[in-house]
Amino acid sequence: MKKLLTIVFLVAITSLSLSSCTRKSNPESVAEKFLSHMSKGEFEKASEYATEQTRQMLSIAAAFAGDQYDESGKPENVTCEVEGDTAICIYTVDGEQETLDLVYQDGKWLVHQQK
Repeated sequence: MKKLLTIVFLVAITSLSLSSCTRKSNPESVAEKFLSHMSKGEFEKASEYATEQTRQMLSIAAAFAGDQYDESGKPENVTCEVEGDTAICIYTVDGEQETLDLVYQDGKWLVHQQK
């Protein structure tokens, strides 16, 4: 009986762990992390949530910003509309509504900004 309880416990923990991992990779979570890093001028950390094209743009932005980046307002009210492998996230910063595009690549959501 003790062995059975241990197995049930391990299966439950494994299921919770796997479901929490997939929840972390939803568009809202990715957008919030990306925007949080961007608002602090943390371009390298933000690039962890971006496509290759967006990473290149962030690299250029980081070079231009240097140490003189002004922190912007905190992004709020992030909501995303998913359609297939793409998502459009809407959020507000300092009362202004903005959008952010995401794509689903290699099993995870990534921010994808067009040139």
